[in-house]
Amino acid sequence: MASQAPKTIKTPISVFGLEGRYVSALYRAASQMNELEKVEASLKDLQKTLKKPKIVDFMSTSLMSRSAKAKLLMAISTEAGNPKACVNFLGLVAENGRLKLLDRMIKLYLAMMVAHRNEALCEVITADPLDDATRKALVDILRKFVAQGKKIQLREIVAPDAIGGVVIGFEDKHIDMTIAKRITLYRGRIKYYIKYQ
Repeated sequence: MASQAPKTIKTPISVFGLEGRYVSALYRAASQMNELEKVEASLKDLQKTLKKPKIVDFMSTSLMSRSAKAKLLMAISTEAGNPKACVNFLGLVAENGRLKLLDRMIKLYLAMMVAHRNEALCEVITADPLDDATRKALVDILRKFVAQGKKIQLREIVAPDAIGGVVIGFEDKHIDMTIAKRITLYRGRIKYYIKYQ
């Protein structure tokens, strides 16, 4: 009796390039180990850590060998209780000298998990936090623009420099209705008018 080849796990979205190959491999490994959500949570935590100056220095230093970085990252990751798929992924990325691409890989994996859950990631930037009524109205409007059946995952960002209004990004669309954008637009028009009048 011939044994069957293992079933190939298909990623929910296509990702390309070097980062895409790593992320696809991580998704498949995490899926086989039943760790998709655990890996996602670990990578979200890691994403915050990657912004710290000492971590940035560690990632970019050439004073430490790739294998030493890999061993250190794997040890820290294991001690932190990260899932095995995540630990192995970090070791592989470090060993292959791809740590500079890690932030992009994390973003791709998180996007892949949004697709895995059949969600539409919508990012909203406002000058002030949204109240519940505005949030609900916004989600109702966004449902009309995303594919039917997709759940909306709203990511809210407060940016006081927007002055007022809102920036909305979802799927491949970007809408900027901030006062700051209008000021920039009018400033450009005034400069043009002064220059050519």
